[in-house]
Amino acid sequence: MRTIWTCAAWRNKEEEKDMYVAGIDIGTTSICCVVMDAESGKQIAVLGKPNDAGLPSANGWERAQDPGRIAAIADGLIGELGSCWGRVGAVGISCQMHGVLYVDGQGKAVSPLYTWQDRRGDCPFGDGMTYAAYMEDRTGYPLASGYGMVTHFYNVRCGLVPQDAAYLCTIGDYVAMRLSGSAIPLMDPSNAASLGLFDPAEGRFDLARMSALGMDAWMVPPVAGRESAAGTTADGKLVACAIGDNQASFLGSVPTLAGAMLVNIGTGAQISIFSETPDAKPGIEARPFPGGGYLLAGASLGGGKTYALLEALFRDVCESFGAAPAASRSLYERMNELAEEALLEGGPRLRVTASFFGTRDNPDATGSIAGIGDRNFKAKQLVLGVLAGVADELIGLAASFPERLRGRIGTVAASGNGVRKNRVMQRLLREKLGHPIHLSRMEEEAAFGAALYAGVRAGAFPGIEAAISHFQRSEAYDG
Repeated sequence: MRTIWTCAAWRNKEEEKDMYVAGIDIGTTSICCVVMDAESGKQIAVLGKPNDAGLPSANGWERAQDPGRIAAIADGLIGELGSCWGRVGAVGISCQMHGVLYVDGQGKAVSPLYTWQDRRGDCPFGDGMTYAAYMEDRTGYPLASGYGMVTHFYNVRCGLVPQDAAYLCTIGDYVAMRLSGSAIPLMDPSNAASLGLFDPAEGRFDLARMSALGMDAWMVPPVAGRESAAGTTADGKLVACAIGDNQASFLGSVPTLAGAMLVNIGTGAQISIFSETPDAKPGIEARPFPGGGYLLAGASLGGGKTYALLEALFRDVCESFGAAPAASRSLYERMNELAEEALLEGGPRLRVTASFFGTRDNPDATGSIAGIGDRNFKAKQLVLGVLAGVADELIGLAASFPERLRGRIGTVAASGNGVRKNRVMQRLLREKLGHPIHLSRMEEEAAFGAALYAGVRAGAFPGIEAAISHFQRSEAYDG
């Protein structure tokens, strides 16, 4: 048995046997849990369920979910693991970034989770500015609708903060509190930065600017240090602080930190690269990375949502002509087939600008379709064009990465079902980036990354690179 590097007092040396590590990923549309053997690197279990916690709203701009339902789904997955859960020594959590909820002094949720898709920050504030634009103008921090601090600012101004709210936190922090029995959330910098008004260099929220905007600074939870954990479960499992799903997906997908770039296409989409320094530029965020360093990330508001919009269009066309597909039948499989046919046929492609949901910098941006001719005005070409448009938007963001980082890229990893389940997207990315596309052998990359991080925090590995090397999980896609 290999040496276990013990850096946490929670672990009893008499129990140093094969240890399992678990990762829970709280996504926008699904929640999953993976269990890995930290000794062998083998996958022990993987479970997933749809995230059906969405809440109805009379406001078209509001996107909210029920945190109690999310926690119940996570508890259900743990229950299904049975005796396997008993061998877990550490639990990691990744979660959808930017969203925020409020908890009371006992750690109980007293509000919905306002997700990253919430658009209240785009509502008019005054003087022709939105809430998000006003905050950005007053603070100098890059902000957008959906960021937790923008949501909080709106709620403060509109009297929507619950009277018994003691802290604001992310959904990952809330699940970590539930697992560890804590009453006070402890926020990892990767999630703290996603809320906005956070200084990565100082590792803290900018309380002065919060106060200047009329927001109570005391509602901000403590920010975790590099060696901190959220707590322990009743039976002694270490619960690592929740980390952002972008960072977790990076950990769960790349074969090494340096020299790797990640393309993630799920409900949204990001393109990311690791950097030792925070080289943020317009359109690129410098997100704190668990254990140190930064993940430079360009984020699209579309990604998988864009493909879902196209599926809805085709469904509407079918219904309009009396050939409605069954509600339970997805059209994605046929769409993927059509895209492959279009790719094999060749010929002039449609040029699609895929910003149908706006962009971070311009929420009013719209999509467009150009290059239409009598040879390509077909459904299959539209599917191919939309996929290419999603890829082009991400690659355009990657052009803003520092040259010193782009020049050393040796590996392009991909994660998310928008890539994994779509061979055409894999091929488009390979052609446009000029690199083979590497897919993790683990389908739930964010949950896997969270488990890997939990192993590091528990002392099963001396650091992130050692954990990545141990699992050796990437395999190349050659089309």
